[in-house]
Amino acid sequence: MPGGEQPNLEFLLMQAQNARLENRLDEASQFLLEVFNLDPQSIPALMEEALIHQQLNHWPEARRCLKIIIKAQPENTQVLNALGITWQSEGKFEKAIEQWEKTTTLNPDHVEAWQNIGLAYEHLNNLPRAIAAHQKVVALIPENARAHRLLGMAQLDYGLLPAANKCFDQALKLDPVDPENRWQRFFIRSLTGDFPNAWTDYECRFKLPGRTTPDHNFDQPRWQGDSLPNKTLLLHAEQGYGDTLQIIRYAPRVAERVGNILLWVPASLVALMESVADVNTVTTKKPDATSFDVHLPLMSLPGVFEDSLETIPKTVPYIGPSPPLASTDKPKKIGIAWAGSGNQPLDRRSIPVEALKPLLNKPNIEFHSLQLNRETPSNMKDHKTEMTDFMATAKLIQNLDLVISVDTSIAHLAGALGKPVWILLSFAPDWRWGHEGTISHWYPSARLFRQNYGESWKEVVNRICTKI
Repeated sequence: MPGGEQPNLEFLLMQAQNARLENRLDEASQFLLEVFNLDPQSIPALMEEALIHQQLNHWPEARRCLKIIIKAQPENTQVLNALGITWQSEGKFEKAIEQWEKTTTLNPDHVEAWQNIGLAYEHLNNLPRAIAAHQKVVALIPENARAHRLLGMAQLDYGLLPAANKCFDQALKLDPVDPENRWQRFFIRSLTGDFPNAWTDYECRFKLPGRTTPDHNFDQPRWQGDSLPNKTLLLHAEQGYGDTLQIIRYAPRVAERVGNILLWVPASLVALMESVADVNTVTTKKPDATSFDVHLPLMSLPGVFEDSLETIPKTVPYIGPSPPLASTDKPKKIGIAWAGSGNQPLDRRSIPVEALKPLLNKPNIEFHSLQLNRETPSNMKDHKTEMTDFMATAKLIQNLDLVISVDTSIAHLAGALGKPVWILLSFAPDWRWGHEGTISHWYPSARLFRQNYGESWKEVVNRICTKI
């Protein structure tokens, strides 16, 4: 290339980079076209193009650029690591790990690659390898709180609770301000039933991006559980539907201390919430500031009452329509929900519908689908058109003999109705179900069926079949 053009190329690259960093991606691409006209093989330009594609989530295009670079620079660990990220972003974790293992072979101290390997193996449910990778990260950066926390999370999922607890303690020691560290302490405390101690840490949830609804920053104070017989308390729903169904059990206890309960929930819950004793008004819109005196997120109620697992309200049903008269009709009617919303980044709770075949082949049973977001198998009755809101779904459940559900709102609804419900839990359950046992402290009518690590869902379903 003629020497006089080089400064121009560097200037164009700088302009492209600045435009990309300011998210002016079309402009950045135009600058790169000019660079490629000067030097079609420019490695820095290819890297910039890959970064633009990454920002656009154009993973195959980003990979194309990176592969050209790696052909010219086969030992470029930065590019190998980036290649792994493109595969990870498409959910192809084995291919991602292949790139990251090349990275760590070339550079055994590449912290990001080791951490990526650990997280990818978690998605593949290969927890021993995930733990080994995270241990490598901790050894490389022992003063990093996140490294200890991620190791603890993998150990927790694998059932190594004492080891996980040590990791979370160390993460908090290194960074006591990070809400992610407090959240993990809450999680392991609650999983082992350490209430009421765990509730204080639970308040950190509002500082966790993506985990819960935001704090609404009301001018009115939060309710502290004090007696306010002439005041109105706004209780507002947060997180998922199941959380509201679980905690609305507190309404009668709250009504003993406040004069009026105003409840703010999503529209699909309104009719059902109107059936709850002691709730005076239900709304779907953010209430006017003059309509209440104090407020509280629903999930903060157990902490306000400083409840242990022994003292939480357990009277069921506390919600919904009255059950129909007992029927002797045959066959037995069983409702099934086998999948969650799909919103969780690591969805272990949903079950492949094929795993239900041993159950659906049981004779003399009428199976009813309680699933909205999946195709219904031919040997189950489809109720999608009837399940218009939670009240309609509650009426449907009341006419069943048993509900079998994964950890989703249907399980909470059945439990709140006092309906017999068998809940299928993955080997890494949510905090509210505890880490062992077959009973639920929240729902007396529930029976828990736990997946062991390494066990297929079909094996869990086979165990259920022996109980029917």
